[in-house]
Amino acid sequence: MKSKRTHIRQVTIRDVAKAAKASVSTISAALNNSDYVSAEMRSRIELAIKELKYRPNDLARGLRLRKTHSIAIVVPDLSNHFYVDLVRGAKDYSTSANYTMLVGDSRENWDEERSYLDSFHRRRVDGVLRVPAMNTPKSKSSSILGDTPVVYVDRFPPVRDNSVGWVGIDNARAAESAMRYLVSLGHRRIGIIVGDASSGTSVERLNGCIAALQRAKIRMDRSRIQSGHNDVESGHSRTMQLLTGKDRPTAIFCTNNMMALGAFAAIQEIGLRCPEEISLVGFDDFYWATLLRPKMTVVSQPAREMGMMAARMLIDQIEGRPSLPSPTLLTTHLIVRESCCPPQKT
Repeated sequence: MKSKRTHIRQVTIRDVAKAAKASVSTISAALNNSDYVSAEMRSRIELAIKELKYRPNDLARGLRLRKTHSIAIVVPDLSNHFYVDLVRGAKDYSTSANYTMLVGDSRENWDEERSYLDSFHRRRVDGVLRVPAMNTPKSKSSSILGDTPVVYVDRFPPVRDNSVGWVGIDNARAAESAMRYLVSLGHRRIGIIVGDASSGTSVERLNGCIAALQRAKIRMDRSRIQSGHNDVESGHSRTMQLLTGKDRPTAIFCTNNMMALGAFAAIQEIGLRCPEEISLVGFDDFYWATLLRPKMTVVSQPAREMGMMAARMLIDQIEGRPSLPSPTLLTTHLIVRESCCPPQKT
């Protein structure tokens, strides 16, 4: 004899609407904290949710406190492992604080980012973590997010504002440490592949490179500075320009990990020996840096910790608690491996 299974029908939003004597659209508006739902109607809806046990822990509490216990993060490139680690750190902390997290990938494009920000705002997230796209216009996102709390991470806001939370690193000091290392090995002709000039992060890293050369009394040759787009393709093409031109550099520093990978591919394509004929330093440490031959020397920044700190700063702000000082700058480290050596004597 076949056993009979008892199916318990899940309570739906229509059941809540019927119990509260309201339309489905009104229930939906209340769940999304819309201002046009009256206090009396909101009270009826909350009572119906409680009686029907329609996710009371999440939704009823959200209606009462006007919070969704959700935050969002938008990053420019989830194919870049740095941002994967950053998101994981933010998610780990938000989960420990009983917040869910929505994730958006802007593909380094302001229109995509704007779409995500608008979606996050309509979903009534309690706060947003942002790594702004490079082509983000100044003062545009505030009109989209309204008074939703925002914390910037990795890249600082297009307009510097000390009242806005930011977690990152000292980009100038980090880049300077890499250049000082190359100078200490004896390199004088050093190529620099830096990100787009519209990014404050890229500008600060370039400034750090220039400061290191000036302190070493090495003449700055602007022809050895190439601007890329923080991707493999531009790292490859800019490295080809440096290595096939006159007075080839003996070392290259890429201020982004994806461009460093493109640079490594270009070096192999040309057939130069690394590090004997060309030294290479990248920015950000990932598993593939140790799989390459030679293993790549990199500036390592704590991506996961950065995400955790940013989420903590945001949730503290949402819940009205004293938080970390802003900006919060984390420490970077130069990890020396096998991709650098003194230049060949000519």
